[in-house]
Amino acid sequence: MMLKWFLPAFFNLLIVFNEQASEKNWKTTSDQGFITIKDHRIYYEKSGAGEAVLLLHGGYLDHTIWDAQVEYLNNKGFMTIRMDDLGHGKSISGKTRVYSYEIIEKLLNTCKIDKVNLVGLSWGTMMAVDFSLKYPDKVDKLILISPGLNGWEYFEDEQANKNFELRQIAREKKDKALFVEYFQKNWTDGPDYDSLRVDPAVRNTIGAIMKKNMEKHWNEDWSHLMDPPAIDRLKEIKTKTLIITGKLDGKDIQLIGKKLDDDIKISKRIEVSKVAHTLNLEKPRKTNRLIRKFLKHAAP
Repeated sequence: MMLKWFLPAFFNLLIVFNEQASEKNWKTTSDQGFITIKDHRIYYEKSGAGEAVLLLHGGYLDHTIWDAQVEYLNNKGFMTIRMDDLGHGKSISGKTRVYSYEIIEKLLNTCKIDKVNLVGLSWGTMMAVDFSLKYPDKVDKLILISPGLNGWEYFEDEQANKNFELRQIAREKKDKALFVEYFQKNWTDGPDYDSLRVDPAVRNTIGAIMKKNMEKHWNEDWSHLMDPPAIDRLKEIKTKTLIITGKLDGKDIQLIGKKLDDDIKISKRIEVSKVAHTLNLEKPRKTNRLIRKFLKHAAP
């Protein structure tokens, strides 16, 4: 009887101990702060040890969307860096024009990283592609999730275009809550789907991040993308690239994903079922596995 009680209790304690030790491992190696570039201050966090992965968030979001990926990757032997772009999160905007690739270069220099894997979501994919074009020797692998594309003519998706127009009306009225809701209808839910499709906890998390950004950065510019736009230069990218799209995402994102896959020399595209644009938040475990598998086993 004693043995029957002891063994389950022992294994439960062992699991808790291992989880706490694992959590301690990635959190105690963390570093955070600001880099200064021109008259801007860019917030970043660095944690873990090993091969470097830079995570770039989507528009109107911030570095916290990567919580699940940071913990997972740190515990799998990767160093992660994440940042808030201008007009997002904890970053503080100045008035001088600055390009996203300039910010990433300064951040990598600050962290003493010569070569990095780039993982972007939406707006973050555009930053990642620009950096890959500007500094190809500094990028190992490229992972583009729900990709946007600098130079793409939005929107071919009729419902997405309607949602965009409604967001602009909300912006003119300075109705931040309504702006967030129409953003969620398009990107979190998927333009052709109801909000009930999404786990309320996930939807509330995204809404809370957006509302915080709306309060702090309502009229601020984001970092600039390169000109001429990347859409005309994709064939120059020689980096091994993974493109991940959700099957419930808008038509434009599907078409962008296909164009990236067609134009980038060494690429692979994966569609994830039952998920829309913010798939790293909606399906974090699936996203984590796809990222790690590609980083570890991408064919040369």
